[in-house]
Amino acid sequence: MIKTKPDKLPKGVRPPISTMVYDGDCGFCTFWIKRWKTKTGGKIHYISYQECGNQFSPLSENEFQSSVFLILPNGIFLSGAEAVFTSLSSNRFLSWLNWTYKRIRLFRTLSESAYSFVAAKRNFFSKVTKILWGKNTEVPSYHISRWLFLKLLAVIYLIAFTSFWVQWTGLVGPEGILPITEFFNHIENQFVNEGFLHAPSLQWFFQDFGGMGFICVLGMVLSMLMLLGVLPGLSAVGLWLLYLSVYTGGQRFLNFQWDILLLESGFLAIWIAPFCFRFQLSNRNPLSGGCVFLMRWLLFRLIFFSGVTKIASGDPVWMDLTALTYHYETQPLATWTAWYMHQLPVWFHQLSTGFMFFVELVVPFFIFGPRRVKLCAWFYITILMGLIFLTGNYTFFNLLTLSLCIFLFDDSILKNFFKSETVFSVPNNTELSNWSQIKEKIIIGFVLMILLLSSVHTMSRYFPDVRVPSVIRNTLSSIRPFGIINTYGLFSVMTTTRPELIIEKSENGTDWKEIQFKWKAGKEDARPGFVQPHQPRLDWQLWFAALFFEQVDEIYWQMNTTKPETFQDHAALMNRLRVPSGYHWFYRFLRKLLEGSPSVLSLLEDETETPKYLRVWLYNYHFTNSDQKKKTGHWWARDQKRILIPSFTLNDIQ
Repeated sequence: MIKTKPDKLPKGVRPPISTMVYDGDCGFCTFWIKRWKTKTGGKIHYISYQECGNQFSPLSENEFQSSVFLILPNGIFLSGAEAVFTSLSSNRFLSWLNWTYKRIRLFRTLSESAYSFVAAKRNFFSKVTKILWGKNTEVPSYHISRWLFLKLLAVIYLIAFTSFWVQWTGLVGPEGILPITEFFNHIENQFVNEGFLHAPSLQWFFQDFGGMGFICVLGMVLSMLMLLGVLPGLSAVGLWLLYLSVYTGGQRFLNFQWDILLLESGFLAIWIAPFCFRFQLSNRNPLSGGCVFLMRWLLFRLIFFSGVTKIASGDPVWMDLTALTYHYETQPLATWTAWYMHQLPVWFHQLSTGFMFFVELVVPFFIFGPRRVKLCAWFYITILMGLIFLTGNYTFFNLLTLSLCIFLFDDSILKNFFKSETVFSVPNNTELSNWSQIKEKIIIGFVLMILLLSSVHTMSRYFPDVRVPSVIRNTLSSIRPFGIINTYGLFSVMTTTRPELIIEKSENGTDWKEIQFKWKAGKEDARPGFVQPHQPRLDWQLWFAALFFEQVDEIYWQMNTTKPETFQDHAALMNRLRVPSGYHWFYRFLRKLLEGSPSVLSLLEDETETPKYLRVWLYNYHFTNSDQKKKTGHWWARDQKRILIPSFTLNDIQ
C-alpha cells in the first residue's frame, strides 16, 4: 500500500512517539521487528495490532494484516517499505535507505514491489528466515569473537616470532646469508632520509641496524601479554610494528603470503583491540561493526582470489582438475601423509580439486550471508584448511585463516561454549557523545578507505591496463612496504615436477658426501615429516631456487650451450643470462658454507665442519609408488641427475 499523501489519524488516537504496528501472529514480522528494536532504540514504539485493538481507528484489522504501519505523532501514517525505511532512519547508519527511497523512484518502486511480494508469502519467508538466521532474533554482536580472535592472533604472533628467532642469525645475522647491515646500508644510500618509508623497521633505531634478536624476544613477550588479555590495544600496536620489522629485515626469507597476511590481520587487529589494561569477557568495550566487516572482507579476498588466480593463470592442470595429482609430491615441504594421498586414483584428485574450487570460488560469498549461511562458510573453509594442514607444511597459514573465520560466529553462538553470564548487546547508535560520534566517523572513514584501496589494488592485479587515479595509485605505492593492504592467490600455477638442489662437500675434491638439510627432500629413504607451524625458511627458499635453476638448465639445451666445467664457466653463463638478483642469496649461502659460518651451518642437519670443496647437482624427485616403497623402503625416487655447479672452492666464489 503506497500513500503519496498519507491520511491523518484524529488527534485523539495519535501516539506520543512514532509507533510501528505489525501482525503479531506473523513469524516473519515478529523476527524482524525484534531486530529493528535494537537498531532504533527508544525512538520507535512497536506494538502488534492484536495488542492495540481499535486504538488507531479508523485503521482496520484487515489493513494491519496486509502491511506494517508506522504512525507518526502528527497523525500521519505510512505503510509498507516506506514505513520500514522511515522507522530505520532513526539509526544514522541506516538513514541512507530512507534517503534513497525518497529520492530514487526506481528504488522506491522496487522496494514496494518486493515488500508486497514478501507480505503475500509471509509463511514461506518466515520458514526461510528460520533456516537462514535460526530462531535467535538477536542482532549479532562480536565481543566473544573479538576476545577469542585476539588470543588466537597472540598465539600466531608467538609462533611467528619464535620460529624466526631460532634461525635469524643464519639467515640475516652478521655472519648470515643476507646480513641485515648490508641491506639497510643499501636502503640508506639509495633513499637517504626516506629509508624508513621504503624499508619500515625498528632496526633503524638500533646501532648498526642490529636488534633483531631483541625484536623477536620482545615480540614473544607482547604475544604473551595479549594472550593473557593485558594491554591488548597497545600490545596489538607493538606486535604489528615488531613483525613489520621482522618482515622487512628478513628480506627474501620472509617473502611469503602468510607473512603479509599476518601483517594485514595484525593491522586490522589494532582497530578492534580494546585499549584497556585487562580485557576479559565481562568487559563491555565498544566494537565497531565496520571493523568486523573488514576482517570478513580480508577472509573473502584471501579465499576467493586464491581461486580466481588459478583460473586467471590458464594453467591446464587446474582447468582439467588434475592439479592435485602433482601437488602432493611437488609442494615445498612434503609430508608422509602427502605420500599416501598421492597414491589415490586420479578421479579422487579431480573430485578434491573440484571441491577446492567450490570452497574458493563459491563459499566466500557465504561470508556475507545470514547467520547460518556464515556457519556454512566456516564449515567448508575449515574442512579445506584442515586438509591442507594434514597434508602439507604451511607454517601458521591454516591457523591464521581459521582465526579470521572466528568472525563468522556471533556471540549468540559462541556464548554456548563459554561460562559467562554476561549479555552483550549492540548499541543502537541513536544517542552518542560528541567524542563517540567523532570516533565513529573516523572508523567509517577508515573502513571506506580500506575497502576502496584493497578493491583497486586487487583489480589492478587482474586488470593492469585499467587506469587508476594517481592519488590512489600513489597511496598504494606509499603503503605497500607496510603490508597494510595486499593481494592474495596461492599456487596460481601448479608445479608439475620437483627439482631438488643437492649440494655435496669434499675435503680432497675426490671423495664426496651429500650435505643434509633438516627438512627439505634429500635422502631417498628419509620419511617426509611435519614441521609446521615452524617454518624452516632456508629449506623453503631452496625449493624456489631449485625451480629457478631447473629453468636455467632448460636454457642450456635451448641455447645448445655446453654444460659448465668450472665455477667460472657457470658464473659467466649466469651473467650472460642476467640471473635475477633474488637468487644471488644462493651463491652467498654456498660461500658461507665454505667460510664455515657457525650460524649458517646451524641451519643444516648435523653440519659442524667447514668443507673445502662444494659442488651442486640438480635432480628430479618423485614419490615412490606402493610397490617400490615395499621393496626398498624409500619414500622418494630421484633421477635426471645433472651437474649445476662443478667443483669449486672458496677462492672461486669470492
